[in-house]
Amino acid sequence: MKLPQNALVTTLVGSLLLSGLSAADNAEKPAAQPQGSVTYFDAAGSNTAAKADGSTATFVNSDDPAVKDIAQYGFKMIERIGGMMISEVNQELATREIAQTVSIMHLKSLELPKPVAGKPTVTAIKRTSLMLRDPRNAPDAADAAALDKIHTQLMADESPDKMLVQKVERAGQPVEWRVYRPIAASQSCLACHGDPATFRPGVKAALDLLYPEDKAVEYGAKEWRGVIRVSLTAPTTAK
Repeated sequence: MKLPQNALVTTLVGSLLLSGLSAADNAEKPAAQPQGSVTYFDAAGSNTAAKADGSTATFVNSDDPAVKDIAQYGFKMIERIGGMMISEVNQELATREIAQTVSIMHLKSLELPKPVAGKPTVTAIKRTSLMLRDPRNAPDAADAAALDKIHTQLMADESPDKMLVQKVERAGQPVEWRVYRPIAASQSCLACHGDPATFRPGVKAALDLLYPEDKAVEYGAKEWRGVIRVSLTAPTTAK
C-alpha cells in the first residue's frame, strides 16, 4: 500500500514507526487476509473481536480518561523499544554484511522494560503483519482485528489511526491493554523486504534458510507493513 512522500517516518529494524499513514493509491497490491475469522459486534459503541476462548478484545478511545495514561505510556514504550532496536541493528550493520545481520538479528530476544512503581507493566512486545516473515509473529484474533481495522481504513482512502488501543478481557485474569502503532517499509527496508532479485549476495539464501515461508517481500518504500504492539497491565493500586 503506497504512501505519499510527505508521510512522517522513522526507521525501525527494516520497518518504520509511522506518526500517521495516509490513504493507499490505486496501485496498491492486494494484502493477504488475517488467519482465521474475526467476528465484530457493537459493545458500548466499540468494535469487539470475539475470540474462540470466550475472551474479548474491545477497541477503546485512547483519550478516554480511564485509559489515557495507559495508552500514552504504551505509545512511549513503543518509541523507546523502537530506538533500542534501531541501535542494535545499526551496530550490527556497522560491522557485518547484511546477510550476516539477518542471521544474527532473528535470534535476538528483546528484554521487556523493567516494571516501574506506579506505572503500567509491559508484559509483551510484538510485531505482526498480514504478510508474515516469521510464523511465530502470526497475529492472534485481537491482533488480526487491529490489522483488519487499519487495512479497512486504507482501502477506504482514509488516514489510519496513529494509535489503536484494545482492552483484552479473559475470565479470571487481569485485563490486558494493547497499544498498536502502524509500521511501514522505508527505502532501507527493501534490502531484505523488497524485490528478492535486487538483494545483495547471501541475503536471499539467509532468508530462505531462516524463513522458508517468508511472505514479507516485494514491498516498496512507504508501503504499510503491519503493526508493532505492546501489551500492558494497569499499575497496582497501593493499599
